[in-house]
Amino acid sequence: METGQASAADPAEQAVEFGHWSRGAIFVGAFLLVWISTAPFKGSYQVSAEESSNLVNQIAFLLFAVLGIAGAASSAGRVAARAYLRPAWLLLLVWMTIGVFHSANPEISMRAFRFTLVVITIAGAVMLLPRDQRHFAALLGTAALIVTLVCYAGLIVFPDIAIHSAGDALEPEHAGAWRGLFDHKNIAGAMMVIMMLIGIFVAGAYSLRFGFIITGLAATFLFFTGSKTSMGLGPFVVLVGLACARIDKLWLRGLLALGPLAILMTATIGSVLFKPVNAIVQAVSPGQTFTGRTEIWSFALDRLWNRAWTGYGLEGFWGSSYVLFAEIGENESGIAQGMVHGHNGYIDLAIAFGIPGFLLSVMVLILLPLRDHHRVIRTQANRAMAELFFRIWLFALYSACLETFFFRRADPVWFSLLVAVIGLRLTSRYRVLP
Repeated sequence: METGQASAADPAEQAVEFGHWSRGAIFVGAFLLVWISTAPFKGSYQVSAEESSNLVNQIAFLLFAVLGIAGAASSAGRVAARAYLRPAWLLLLVWMTIGVFHSANPEISMRAFRFTLVVITIAGAVMLLPRDQRHFAALLGTAALIVTLVCYAGLIVFPDIAIHSAGDALEPEHAGAWRGLFDHKNIAGAMMVIMMLIGIFVAGAYSLRFGFIITGLAATFLFFTGSKTSMGLGPFVVLVGLACARIDKLWLRGLLALGPLAILMTATIGSVLFKPVNAIVQAVSPGQTFTGRTEIWSFALDRLWNRAWTGYGLEGFWGSSYVLFAEIGENESGIAQGMVHGHNGYIDLAIAFGIPGFLLSVMVLILLPLRDHHRVIRTQANRAMAELFFRIWLFALYSACLETFFFRRADPVWFSLLVAVIGLRLTSRYRVLP
């Protein structure tokens, strides 16, 4: 009798265990696909449409979108997925769709939009796969450690690619800076900060030693990227996150979290739009152009007003005739003609989606996640996960003042931000098991 019961239970237990294992594998595989990509160590900052049109790339991303949906198709997953039916999110997707047909380059915008939708689907699905906080921490920590180790391996196997060299055609001044498997030291720096934030979370939620290993390896790599922005923002977002977690009033939490963002945007975009702001910036740092970005921003903003309502479509501006054949102004060097993006996420949002789309994006990426963080269910597991998401969210928002990654296909920083936004939504709606 006992033997019969055990044998009857074994297949069911094995099926459950296999389900846990397979969902974990899909989760880690999806993160590795986006963070490492199907073509790491390219050694080029030029991200072209060819990356998403590559057949292997398409198959891999579609496969993980399908696997993610299948893995999340349990009753619990279907219930949690209702949190995604958010009017602002849906309205933004509708506006992006409309923007494709009004794009300055409809073919490129359509391809970028399709690929972006696949990445959003993957992010939404995989966040429903872990069974509890500890499982989530173990899986995410595994993915983070693998990415970090691959970056280190590149220093040995592909040193000419994994390290910037004086032979870099566009930026020889970065010679010696580590970039690992990523296209540029700034992306590598940003991702190492995210790896460190994950390591801190893993140390508290899963394993102290495991978390410290991830954090230590990522911190060392970050130092050798020479990415000063990331090195400065990393500790800052941890401190801001700790402070915000102890503030109950939403308006005060918003002031503390978004105040620095407002200052950064005023100093960067404001220095282009307003002469008094630029005068202050120049007084503090004479000759400051944010490494040539101010000319790029000015170029983009001058042309934004020509299509302020509809924008130029997702990835429809840079590389279009509006840029390549633009008349070079008296005080311009022509640097903007060679850009693949505007090196400012907020300017590129407005350029791509117009002012209405920009406002919707601000709602989806900034205001709603802040409110979600304020409404996180007050359990230890929910709070711990929410703090990880909040720090990644803050870091990405601040970094976007000098870099572009919002809705940028499978950009690793964009995917990390997307996961953080989704994670804040889920932890504000559903109780996480320890």
